[in-house]
Amino acid sequence: MSNRFLLLPFLIALVACGGPKRPAPAATKEAKPVAATAAAEEAPAKAKPAEPDYSYSSVGKRDPFRSYLAEIAQETNAFASRCNTPLGRYDLQQLKLVAVITGLEDPVAMVEAPTGVGYTIRRGACIGKNGGVVAAVRTGEVVVSEWAVRADGSRDATETVIRLPKGDTNLEE
Repeated sequence: MSNRFLLLPFLIALVACGGPKRPAPAATKEAKPVAATAAAEEAPAKAKPAEPDYSYSSVGKRDPFRSYLAEIAQETNAFASRCNTPLGRYDLQQLKLVAVITGLEDPVAMVEAPTGVGYTIRRGACIGKNGGVVAAVRTGEVVVSEWAVRADGSRDATETVIRLPKGDTNLEE
């Protein structure tokens, strides 16, 4: 009876595992006809279309559906937003140089806006819609450096000179 109890767990384990597994049929060493194997390999190849070997990644590339002009406008606005002074609302051509005082260590100039309001400027002051900076205040003129953005997106440093208007001194009248 003790032999039966030893044999019982072995039989339960054998039934639970599904019995002895048969090994997969090994490839027979019989030679198959070459024409039959070639036809069998070509049939699945014709049934499935070949998948491409590449994949597209848009990382680091610009969006082809966005205009490059919009990107340039954003860059231009970035320069314009840099100048948050009242003089940043006007183009340099709209401003009129009224006075220049050059005998000081830090020369001062006065410009008049189209509204008739005068503003004093010194070297380093922000002026103009393109975010220009006063580079120098000289006798009778002010030099403004600004970045101009071209249509292709390149930027060029430009210097604009604002001069005092020549006075009407007609002494012969």
